[in-house]
Amino acid sequence: MKRVTFTTFLQRLLCGGKSENRGVSRSQAGAGAVTAVGFLGACIAVVAFAVDSTRMTSDSAQLKHATDAAAMAVAQAYAKDPTTNVNEMAERYIKANLGMDSSQLGKDMEISVTPMTWEEYDGFRVTAVFKAKPVAMGGQTTPVEVSSAAVAVYNPLEIALVLPNTSAEDAGELAVLRRLSKEFASKLIEDRPDRWMALVPYSQTVNVYDRKNTNRIREWAESAALKPVELTSLFMRNSYGISNLASRRMPDLQKELLAVYRGLNIGDNYFWTKPPAASFKVHYRHDLPINAPQMPYIQWTGPNPDFGEATGTSDTRYIVADKGCPAAPLLPLTNDMNAIITRLGEMKSQFNVNYAIAMGWGAMALSPAFRGSGGWGDLEHPLDFSSKTNTNIKAIVMLANTMGNWFDSDAYNFYVGQSSASESSSQSGSTDPDDTSTGDPTDEGNTEAKVYGPVAKRFKSLCQSFRQKDILFYFIGVRPGDPEDYGRAIFGKHGYPGLLYCESSSGDVGFVNADSFASGEGYIRERLEKIAASLENKSSFARLVE
Repeated sequence: MKRVTFTTFLQRLLCGGKSENRGVSRSQAGAGAVTAVGFLGACIAVVAFAVDSTRMTSDSAQLKHATDAAAMAVAQAYAKDPTTNVNEMAERYIKANLGMDSSQLGKDMEISVTPMTWEEYDGFRVTAVFKAKPVAMGGQTTPVEVSSAAVAVYNPLEIALVLPNTSAEDAGELAVLRRLSKEFASKLIEDRPDRWMALVPYSQTVNVYDRKNTNRIREWAESAALKPVELTSLFMRNSYGISNLASRRMPDLQKELLAVYRGLNIGDNYFWTKPPAASFKVHYRHDLPINAPQMPYIQWTGPNPDFGEATGTSDTRYIVADKGCPAAPLLPLTNDMNAIITRLGEMKSQFNVNYAIAMGWGAMALSPAFRGSGGWGDLEHPLDFSSKTNTNIKAIVMLANTMGNWFDSDAYNFYVGQSSASESSSQSGSTDPDDTSTGDPTDEGNTEAKVYGPVAKRFKSLCQSFRQKDILFYFIGVRPGDPEDYGRAIFGKHGYPGLLYCESSSGDVGFVNADSFASGEGYIRERLEKIAASLENKSSFARLVE
């Protein structure tokens, strides 16, 4: 077959073929030329239509992406701040998302924002109308309308902010903690109707005294807890008119302190998911007045109450208001910034530290078992734990100065009459009858394994109980960078591994390289901002519905 050029082919198509076909009439040739020209014109029209159609389809698709982004941004922003200028925000998002095409589509574009509701969620519909003018074919402009709708889905958020009030927190340190806590609360809950925060100041224990319900001690105490057997001699004969631990002359109640405890055995986890009514024992501090000179005290003659017995060698005994119990009581969940600021202002430097007890009370501040008049006094909060039918975000955010030669191993971790030695031995697997561990790793005969084996297990068990109820846990520990420092190493060795069981994501439990909250304030603020952003993302999001 003879090859021909495209030019020759076109000539033949238009002129009706070669000279050999001259027998064909001129009229036929002319008709062929007209047909070819018409065919080419039709092809050009089809191509022009395709170009315009593709261009318009592409523009519509890109504009749809832009309205999607605008609708989601507007819905979420308005849910957080009702003063948001939704029209301005929508226009800004659309223009930003159009990229290079914004110059073309933005000339004759109309953008409108209207409120809408989807399955009881509030949101907005963003509509954009632009005039599409055929470029290749010319002609009239055609209005093209694109719209998107999104709603803000907000899951309620409850936070327990757990703050140290130990002897390590002097006035300067407490000022930093107040400042950081106020910023954190303001960022997360201020003017948010579905956000609440509890404050849990801690030292050796947590103060749950309620100024609005001074009868809490009677409501929460076990039937025999107000008259423990080891204080029989006190209640039988004293010069104060004291008949039980709920008497107003008791030193703790004089100072508006109330320390109660339950579920101290490893695995009990303070029974933090159980209701508080008639379930707690009441703590008191058997100590010498000289050890707490600013605190009120009482004295009587009787056996040593530390042994948990009604009889024994009689001597002068003292109960002193508890310097290990924070002056600032636990503040139940609230969205009142004034209440939070006021309670932060009540924090004072106290004494030693027990982290697990503080964690337990952080969990009880979020436990729905404490809802109602028999608990924290709020009929709606704490909310239920998350389930298949509802999502309520609950989080514990804990700050701590983890320096020190011991933690979580004093008498607050054991029932009266149960020495730390017997507890440590029984729960670490020791059966040595000569084990005289006192709970202080610096005492002769003690080892870190004896003292901190049970502590590590307690942390692990408590963390696992949090995870079972979807409680998020964030920990910011302060410690200097010297790994050879014993005070730094002891918590890292025995406390940190157990806390890792609390993590939902890597980094939830971490440390700041500083020797105080003041020197590490900037780093702590950054960590708290990241935690706030994480909680924000978990508790709120925009859902595109159109």
